[in-house]
Amino acid sequence: MEENHVSSIMGWFRQHFGKQRNDSDQVKPCKCSQTCSPGHSNTSSSVCSSSSSSSSLKSSISAKPSASDQPLPSVLSSPFCSSLRYDVFVCHNDEDSDLAQSMASFLEAPSNGLRCYLQERDCPAGGAVSTELLQAVQDSHCWLLLVTPNFVKDDWCSYQMHQVLSEGPMSQRIIPAVVNMPRSQLPLELRFLFTVDLNTNKEFGYTLVYKTVLQYLKDMSEKKKPSSASQSVG
Repeated sequence: MEENHVSSIMGWFRQHFGKQRNDSDQVKPCKCSQTCSPGHSNTSSSVCSSSSSSSSLKSSISAKPSASDQPLPSVLSSPFCSSLRYDVFVCHNDEDSDLAQSMASFLEAPSNGLRCYLQERDCPAGGAVSTELLQAVQDSHCWLLLVTPNFVKDDWCSYQMHQVLSEGPMSQRIIPAVVNMPRSQLPLELRFLFTVDLNTNKEFGYTLVYKTVLQYLKDMSEKKKPSSASQSVG
């Protein structure tokens, strides 16, 4: 009788406390992001949190703005810059079209934002070439001359060069860029001007052309701004 009483007491303890222990040992579901598998428990929550944090960090790094997202120099939206249709008139020989297009693509890239004139691209069909060319020269802030052996031999390039020189002699607006020839073989009219050397490092030369145009636009924009004295008088 006493043994039966002890057995019933032990059974009651097993039924109540043993069940609670089993419940506490059960695996609880993970409440982290869906990247964890359904079978993960809270013991692996720190690992899941680390993975989530790492993913967030990678996302934030990849979301950093690229060079093309950077704002353009303010001078490119100035009244002076907008007063003419083009920033750069590119003069070149037909044999050097690839080089001219490469230069224009660099200057017109979203991160640079210049406006270039290329005859083969921007001259309207049916228009008189000489008339359209003169208009483009007058409607451009700066003139880039891609001086190559082909350029020197081309009468049409010589005509364009003299048009440019007549518009802005001895100014920052004329930028001779020398390619595949020594500076000593430049036309006499250009030897007194600063030149950009594209023989050794074209990317550096492209950047120098861009900076030269930008500096000219900045200088002229500052000069065109009305002074505080004139504003007060007005």
